[in-house]
Amino acid sequence: MDLGLAQIGVLFGVFFLVSVIFMMFGQGGGAIYVPMLLAFSLPLYKAAATSQVLIIAATLSAMLVFRKAHLIDWWLALIVEPPTNLGAFLGGYFSSHFPPNLSKLLFAGILLIGAYYMIRPIEERTAPPRRAWYLLQRNLGEYEYSLNLFVIGPIMVLAGFVAGMLGVGGGLIKVPAVVLLGGVPMKIAVGSSSLMVGITALTGLFGHALVGHFDPKLALTLGIAVLAGSQIGARLGVKIDKKRHKKYFGFLLIFIAVWMVYMAFK
Repeated sequence: MDLGLAQIGVLFGVFFLVSVIFMMFGQGGGAIYVPMLLAFSLPLYKAAATSQVLIIAATLSAMLVFRKAHLIDWWLALIVEPPTNLGAFLGGYFSSHFPPNLSKLLFAGILLIGAYYMIRPIEERTAPPRRAWYLLQRNLGEYEYSLNLFVIGPIMVLAGFVAGMLGVGGGLIKVPAVVLLGGVPMKIAVGSSSLMVGITALTGLFGHALVGHFDPKLALTLGIAVLAGSQIGARLGVKIDKKRHKKYFGFLLIFIAVWMVYMAFK
């Protein structure tokens, strides 16, 4: 269905606020974009495709801020993104083969995983990073860490598939994964996520576009709101105490997950 001007105006304001809040934590915002579009009776997979465009807009805008603050690890993105992109393309392309209610329940599950790691503080590693041929060794400013490629690769393929299918950027999975399994410092994970989530969303969008899920007029209109909001959110994200604010963010994700379960069974 086509949305009216009043409906698009409401979405414009909501998405502006959402992009501010989510980009403070290096997230693309798909966890809110998709449910909001569903609330306006957009089909699930068109909502997912539109969300991918908005995530790209948000992350490109925010990346400029995080880059200036030297919080993006470009080599981390180069290593982690190829398996994620493969999964994202396949997820977007095959999304219509999954029953909508099953996809909504899966979406709720991803939100609950993200909420868990937002409410429960992620313990960053303090011991010196191990060294082995299968570990990516990184030094970025004052930070030194190593990433287990054998562990992180398969997880990123799965994260990409889910992200591409559901229209999220994958940051709710990527950030906890690289911090817990790779020892990446939280600030670097959040800053690098602004780059990686956008690339994942782009490849997911390609998959959706090939099967006709993309509405360019709606996506570009809402993209303006997201571009502006993500600039503000990224600037706040560099300054805020994330440990204190992450819990509130986690409770918000739980609320959205419960709503998605309701939508699946109503």
